Amino acid sequence: MSGTLAALTSAPVKTPELRHQYERLIMRLEDSYFRAMLTYLALGDWADVLEEEHIPLRERLAIALQFLEDDALSAYLRRVAEASVTHGDVEGIIVTGLTASGIQLLQNYVDRTGDVQTAAILGAYVHPHQLKDVRVERWLDAYRDLLDGWKFFHHRCQLDIDRGRMMQEFTQDADREPIQLVPPQILIRCNYCNNVISERRASSAANRVSATICA
Repeated sequence: MSGTLAALTSAPVKTPELRHQYERLIMRLEDSYFRAMLTYLALGDWADVLEEEHIPLRERLAIALQFLEDDALSAYLRRVAEASVTHGDVEGIIVTGLTASGIQLLQNYVDRTGDVQTAAILGAYVHPHQLKDVRVERWLDAYRDLLDGWKFFHHRCQLDIDRGRMMQEFTQDADREPIQLVPPQILIRCNYCNNVISERRASSAANRVSATICA
């Protein structure tokens, strides 16, 4: 391998025959990093290296961000995002983000793998003020049911607590209207008319009147 690399780096002109020989060698290599190295040295182009699927996407993105021109980089990112959404590749979420495309990526990922836990945990970071998608709540509800079925009640409660704190910080920092993620778990009802008398509403006078009449 060292001799091959020395020949590639020292050869002033790479003839078509030499390139053909190296292409045959590249196809026989099992190590994806060696293939990427020889591909660039033989062809002098990053395009084929960026299509090496056995190299993690985050490393290919690092190469693209460093060496591609702006137009080529934009085109590459669009191709990666489209391919990731189509194939449900959860690693592509670093390109799509938690946007509408990202949610569709997660949906395709769940359809392909059945891994609702990953989709629920990532979906927990989606704030309803930024993106409203019923699929996120479905994943979270399915994951809660899964945790309850495993009797991981503390983990399920901690999930809601952590998400509530995160959403509260988001609304406070951005001065947005707070939302109620989890409805009240304990309600006080009138023993006679069964009306809820502990629910906090702006117009709660009717409840107070009903409670007074029942008393």
